[in-house]
Parts: sequence; structure tokens; C-alpha cells
Amino acid sequence: MIRKLLLIVLLGMCSGYAAFAQDPYVTVPVINPNPIATSQAGSITVTFGNSTTATAEIPQSATATFTVNLPPNIGATGTAITLPVGATYNSANLVVTQGAFNSGSGTIITVKSSLGPIPVGAAYNLVISIVGVNPTVFDANVLANAVGTGIGTNNTTNDNRSATISVTGPMPVALVSFSAKAQEDHTVSLAWTTSLETNNKGFLVERSKDLKAFEKVGEVTELGANSTGLKNYNLADLTPFQGTSYYRLTQIDLDGKTTVFQDKIVSVVLRDGAYGVFPNPVISDQQFRLSLDEPETAQISFYGADGRVLPFQKVGVESGSLLLKVTGKLSTGVYILTVGERGLTRKHRLVVE
Repeated sequence: MIRKLLLIVLLGMCSGYAAFAQDPYVTVPVINPNPIATSQAGSITVTFGNSTTATAEIPQSATATFTVNLPPNIGATGTAITLPVGATYNSANLVVTQGAFNSGSGTIITVKSSLGPIPVGAAYNLVISIVGVNPTVFDANVLANAVGTGIGTNNTTNDNRSATISVTGPMPVALVSFSAKAQEDHTVSLAWTTSLETNNKGFLVERSKDLKAFEKVGEVTELGANSTGLKNYNLADLTPFQGTSYYRLTQIDLDGKTTVFQDKIVSVVLRDGAYGVFPNPVISDQQFRLSLDEPETAQISFYGADGRVLPFQKVGVESGSLLLKVTGKLSTGVYILTVGERGLTRKHRLVVE
């Protein structure tokens, strides 16, 4: 019985140990310097290989692939593979590919073990020479990833790593304000003001229903490239979305580089009808509709003429209106409904008969 138990334990230990026979991995990118200034040179180092806990080499047929994604705020000027002191292997098994710089998505650098296996415990340092390109409004992500075709024993917890980088320097355009206002003819008037422009080609305005997918509204181009005073711009959206629309502004340099003012996104609501309560007057125990922009999230309060907060029930949502019903019997008189949404508060009088 004891021998049987020992055999089971040993089998379990062996199966657990063999769970990660081959283990491609990457480490957190090391960025130097960080922050980095525009036009300043620096480096990013990512260590990758086959983990020391692995029990077998990664075969050439598995084509282990290690990928580093650089944001468009930095550019890659070169790459090199270095080895730890005393390494008994070399990097002749690796192929490094540096993709073209894209002003929207950045640069992708891949390393593949296309020419040979990766030994157990092998650690390679991918050193990427970088330069600051555009100042960051928010810190940008540097992503590293490791995969291997047909490796079913990989420890996935060390396959993905990331670090943030900040690029400092004067912004090509200093944006003072950006606004969107609904007009009576169901168009939207967009306006923005800058206080400084350097090598500025123009601006792109986009709109979205959900802050995820944006589409072009229009561009303002053919500008004087440089300015140190206040400049005002206007653009009209002639076919805006019905309901809530979100607008964002992107600045375009003379060389095609872009800066999205992500922290200056504005919104506007277009309605077919007026805000209000219907029917009004209402019978004491009757349902009524409250017309508003965001029925799911608006903050509603119901008050008596004496200022007391009164209970009510949200019955449902119907065509952009909130269906309400007062809890309990109301006396004849005038009551107040307050609506809080989109940073504004409105008051409506409700007459109960």
C-alpha cells in the first residue's frame, strides 16, 4: 500500500513538473530614460527565452515568436541581441524583424526562432534603440508577448508583459478649448481655440455614438503652420447622430504625425421633442412619462409643495422617456420633479388632480 501511494505521489510530481516542458517567456520592458524627451535617444530592453523551469528546448519547428509593440510616441532606430555573461549558446537561431513606423499604431518588432531551437534556460536581451517622437498626453504602453506554435506545455503567466513610457516636450498645438453645441436646425456647431501652433497642418474632427468607433466629420487644413496668439476655429456637423454624440479633435502636423486630444472629448444631445412631463395634469394614481436624454442613468427626485421628498416608482423606459408612478395616494396640488443628467439639473412642475 505504501509503495502504491509513493508511486502515485511521484507520478503526480512528474506530471506537474513536465507541465511546462517548453516555456517561452518575456520580461517587463526596461525603458531608459523614462520619461524621454522628443528627439532624445534612449533604449528599451526586453529579456526573452526559454524559462529555467523548462525541461526541454523549444524546437525550431515551434517557431517561438517574441513581439514588442512600441507606441507611436516613440520611434525605433535599431535593434540588437545581447547574451548574458558566460552564456554557452548564441543568437544565430534568431531572426529579428523591425516593422515600419506607423503614426497611428507605432512600431512592431518581432524575434523568431526560425533558424534553430532555444535551449532550456536560454535568456536573450532584445535591445531596441529608440527616440522620442511626440509628447504624450497620457503615458503610453510598451507591450511584450511570447508565443510558440504547438507548445501545449507553456506557462502562460509569463507570456505577456508591459510598461509605460512618457514622452515630454512642447506639444505642437496648445488647445485652449473645444466645444459642441446643438443648433435649432438639428446641426451641431463645433468650435475650438488654440494659443500656440508649431508645424501645424490642420485639424480633424470625428464623432462617435459609444466612444469606441469614431467616424470623420470634417477637416480644417491649409493653415499658417506657426502661431503664438489665440486662434479660433469652427466646423459644422450637418448630419449629426440623433441622441447623444461624442466629438473628438485631432491635430495633424506638417509631416503627418497626429495628436489626439483624448482629454477634451465633448458631447451633445439632439432631440425631436421637448423635455417635460406627460400627461400634465395627471390623476393621482396614474402613470406619467418624463422626457429626458438618459433615462437609464438620470437622477430623479420628487418633492411635495412643502419640500418633502416623496417616494415614486420607475416603471420602465419607452422611446427615450422614463415611465414613472407615484407610490401612494397624492393630494390634489402642484409637485416638483428634478432631473439631474449630463452635469445639468432641470425642474418640472407636475399638477395632480
